Amino acid sequence: MSWSKEQETAIHTHGKNILVAAAAGSGKTAVLVERIIQLILNNNVDISEILVVTFTNAAASEMRERIGRQLEGHLSQAAQHNDADMMKKLERQLVLLNAASISTLHAFCQNILRRHFHEIDIDPKFRLAGEQETTLLK
Repeated sequence: MSWSKEQETAIHTHGKNILVAAAAGSGKTAVLVERIIQLILNNNVDISEILVVTFTNAAASEMRERIGRQLEGHLSQAAQHNDADMMKKLERQLVLLNAASISTLHAFCQNILRRHFHEIDIDPKFRLAGEQETTLLK
């Protein structure tokens, strides 16, 4: 894929936080997926070490699927070149992808609360209210 200068910067900038903000359909997801793939391929980062937070469940699912497809594509290339080390690395990433932290902001926060309920003195069986429940409560 051909990247714009700004997209290249977003993909290859390391060592500091970046903000990727653009209109719908501008390629944000593709850029973020490529950034993740480059971190895995070139910086010895496991997918399990990356936090990906989205606003919707659909976006989180799409991100996970796209990362998986990219990893599978690179695995195919590694197999064609008989690169056993790269194949092993990519196979590991595909296994780790299932448990990777790719979720909505709400799900990420809920996970933190579940892991630390005892430190913040909340019921460990807490749950999020559904839309109908919140309407009734209002």
